[in-house]
This record gives sequence, C-alpha cells and structure tokens, in this order.
Amino acid sequence: MSDFEFLRAYVEARNVAYADFRLVRQTAEKISRGVPRAEMAEEERRTADLLWHLGLAVASLEKGLTYRATPQLLRVAGGDVSLLAVRLARWTPMRLLLRFLADKGGEASLEEVEERLGGRMLEVTKRYLPALRLAGLRRPVKKPYNRHVVEAVLLRLGSETGLLKGYRRTMALTELAEELLETESVEVVRTGPNSPVVLAAVAAAAASGGMVYLVSPWIDREVAEALAPLLEGKAVVVSRPPREARHAKALELLAQRGEVLCYDKLHTKAVAGASAVVTSANLVKTSLLRNIETGVYYRETPTALRLHLEEVAASGRPCRSS
Repeated sequence: MSDFEFLRAYVEARNVAYADFRLVRQTAEKISRGVPRAEMAEEERRTADLLWHLGLAVASLEKGLTYRATPQLLRVAGGDVSLLAVRLARWTPMRLLLRFLADKGGEASLEEVEERLGGRMLEVTKRYLPALRLAGLRRPVKKPYNRHVVEAVLLRLGSETGLLKGYRRTMALTELAEELLETESVEVVRTGPNSPVVLAAVAAAAASGGMVYLVSPWIDREVAEALAPLLEGKAVVVSRPPREARHAKALELLAQRGEVLCYDKLHTKAVAGASAVVTSANLVKTSLLRNIETGVYYRETPTALRLHLEEVAASGRPCRSS
C-alpha cells in the first residue's frame, strides 16, 4: 500500500466520525430534496461529504456549498444497500482495510487493525506533515484507523452493507468484499469540499523518489515550503518567469533542491518522480485547497509522460527575476 493511498484515506475520512445506513439514507433523502448543506445537522453535513467521496452526490460551490443528487443517490435514499456496498468498497479508507484483511487471510482483530494500519497512517501523516499543514493538520494522526473510527464508521457501515463481519473484537471479510476488491494503477483525483485530494497526490509524487519534475506556471511560497522537505533526490522545476515576489521566493527556495528553469509559454501542470500526477491545479495554495481542480494520479510514471516533461524542461532557460 502506497503513501498516496494512505494520504488519500486520511483526506477522504478526516471529516467523518460516525456513520451508519440510517444516517446515510436520511442524508441522501435531504440532498434529494435540495436541502443546502448549511441547513443540515452536523452529522448529516459530515455524511454528505462522505456521499460526495463515494461519487453519489455532486458538489456545487456557486452559492455556498450545496450537494445535488445523482440517480444512484436516489436509489440509496430508497434503501438500496447493494449499490452503497459497491461504492463503499471503492472508498479509499474501506478499500485499504479490505486489502489488509485479505492479506491477513480474511480476518484480523481490531487491535491489529489499529496497530498496523493506524501505525502506518501515523508514520505517513508525520512524514507528509509539511504538506498536510496546508490543509489544517497540526500533528500526525491514526485516523481513519484509530479504534473509534474503525468501529463507528468502517465496521458499522461494512457490517450493514455486507462487506464485513464483526464478532468478539475481530472483523472478517465477506465473500462480497472479496469479489469487490480491486487495485487501480491510475486514479482520478479532485479537489472538493473539505477534501484536498490533489494536494495529497502532489505531495506523494514529489516524495516518490528518483528525478522529480515539478512543472507549474505558478508556484507560491507556501506550497514550495511544503514540498521542499519531501524532495529526496534532485528536482527539476519548470515555471513561468516570476512577476510577483511570492513566485520568485518560491523558485528561490526550490533552487536549493535542484535546477529551476523558466518557460514563458508554459501551461503544463504536473509533478512526477517514481509516481506522478497531472492536474489542472497550479502549485499554489488556493488551487490545491479551494478551487475545483481535477487530475490523474499514476502509481508508476508512464514513460511517455516522463519524456514529455523532459521536453518541457528542455524548452526552459535559467530563471531571472523581473
């Protein structure tokens, strides 16, 4: 299981503390009626965010955050447990738990889940804390593999949808979960409400090792300070010539980690080492945290993408501040 998968699991679950099918269905019904997120109870707001991660609700940020129902959400509101099970099995926190249980022969104790998965989450969030601080994380965490969330969210929803069986402080895979287990080599990433998944992908790609390319027309100092500690090898940074002090400071900081080049017609936005992300987001805090942005994350950087980034770098020249 990769660093990015754990980062994504944290991001997708950080706003959820409790969930069961009753609450999911209740929230789905409210979204279906057009109730704004701000008018929901706190538990419902958190559950609405979960439904967005499951691809069952669509977010609109035009006049405050509002969720719109998909046809699939209407089915969940009507009590369709099987559809919810399929979407839950794809949800990163649940997907990693199911894979962990499969690797353990199909079952494990709650203590072992917290020790192994929670321990790895603690390690990953500590390593990536410089980037996660941009999203408000103050210290490393085990969530969602701390005991409370494992029991109150993962095991509860997993049991209600037929993915998990729980008994005597132990959880086990069901045949349904085994059939739904899958691993994707390419993942769509998107920034949404309370969900900086693109930031997680950028951080994971920057820390993935090898020659790392950071390519973005604009880079701000806050993001540069967050990514610089994650760069283990040499980096090649390509950006547009800086016209603002924040941009110039960012390039100056990254120059301590490798080569910085400028190309005034640059439009490409990508970060690539051993893994990679191609995204619509510039490497600036607003884009990575608040804008609606989309990208594709590759567990292994495609050769064609690396060759293209080498071409982009070859088009650049040493930067000179204006």
